Amino acid sequence: MKTLLFPTFFVIAFCGFAVAEDNTLDNMSAPEEILSFDLTNEVTAPAQIVPSEKTEDTSLVLPGDIPVKPPMLVRLDSGQLVQVQYTSRSQKQSQPVAQPPAPELPLQQDFNAMSETERLATLKQSIQDVLRANTRRGVNTQNQTPSDVLLMALPYGADAKVYQPNPNVDPRDKNAPKGNYVYSIGTLCWNIPCNGKTLLRSDGSKIIARVGYGYQRLPATFAAVLAMSNIMPNYELKLGSSSYTIANLIASERLAVSKDKNLSMALVALSFYGESKDQWKNELGETWNIEKMVASELNRSLDQGSSDVTDWLLGLTSAVKLYESENKPIRGPLALAKKQLQTYQDFVLSIQNDRYLWHPKFFLYKGFNPDAFETMYSSGHILRWLVYSLPDKELQEPQVVRSVMSLATTVNRVKPETMANSMSAKEMESLAVSLHALSLYYQRTFDESPMASPQDKAVAVR
Repeated sequence: MKTLLFPTFFVIAFCGFAVAEDNTLDNMSAPEEILSFDLTNEVTAPAQIVPSEKTEDTSLVLPGDIPVKPPMLVRLDSGQLVQVQYTSRSQKQSQPVAQPPAPELPLQQDFNAMSETERLATLKQSIQDVLRANTRRGVNTQNQTPSDVLLMALPYGADAKVYQPNPNVDPRDKNAPKGNYVYSIGTLCWNIPCNGKTLLRSDGSKIIARVGYGYQRLPATFAAVLAMSNIMPNYELKLGSSSYTIANLIASERLAVSKDKNLSMALVALSFYGESKDQWKNELGETWNIEKMVASELNRSLDQGSSDVTDWLLGLTSAVKLYESENKPIRGPLALAKKQLQTYQDFVLSIQNDRYLWHPKFFLYKGFNPDAFETMYSSGHILRWLVYSLPDKELQEPQVVRSVMSLATTVNRVKPETMANSMSAKEMESLAVSLHALSLYYQRTFDESPMASPQDKAVAVR
């Protein structure tokens, strides 16, 4: 069985650095007045390679510059497209912000001083402990939306569980069952209401997964999670008295593919539930395939300071892995995508902070934020993609291992009594994606599912 693991940034081909004088703002406030975290170590993400353009590696931002608005494309007199980062030139070098001491990692010994057997055993136990401790954060179908249930299914896949209260229980009857645990994937596939919302709907001819607050953050996210959980395409989906399958949902996602959309999660899903040779028509009658989706993603404008960049990388990685698994030639847009992935792997490791994690602004800065959720949000997204995309042998590199252990330590800073009801949507995503990164690392390193199931037996929703 193919195994694709789930879980973007605006750039363009360029050969030089061009910023007009009228694009700078000399009267900007100090960095610490703009944002609440350290901006002293600005970095420049690598350029996106657009199929129709030639690219060279050239710095876009000078040390000490402060981004004041998103980068944009400028066409030079030569006709060449370059990416311009609008900045404020610092008049004096910012002083480093005092940082609290780094939390102790679970491992007290240096990784290089441990034997491979000791290192793997300690890693395995540490990840298992974190995953077990977070199997239940009070997520239930009464208070949490389909989006919440979907998020918390990420780390545990088909084994993920959600509590379903008994709506008919008499509170005066102390012996009456209050509810039970059911499988999260089954709950969503059978369209069981979560906080009064149902994920699936029909337009009369096809089944559709809703997008928006409380549902999917991005189109095809549900299909991507099903793919990451290795759910077979013949698994049943229920919509009232009508019965569908995941294959029907995938057909709907293919119809929705468009050059104007974010296709990152669609690439994850369609690369798992399809083949490189597949070709189809969307709702507009346009012919699409995986290669055309990759080309569209390579040309899409991205936000290098948000999870958009890591979603983008996940989609490209899924497509490249599909071609590699089929021993198909990697050429054209796929070759450009593979080059992008290799460039970003090196770049991501070069901007780790002294905790071996990443700045809350993803690829814009190299620094530290003491807030656990802010750190988990960026570091979870980045490490998840990195673990997914790296070759097996590189998963044991000290920088990667330290990142895994440091993220596990950060997750442990979220107190066990912190329930889902008290978390914001971003905090919930921070926790879920970080746990997913740890789970993926566990699966790839130890070739088994993490032992994270609670002791309570779940009732299967079939």
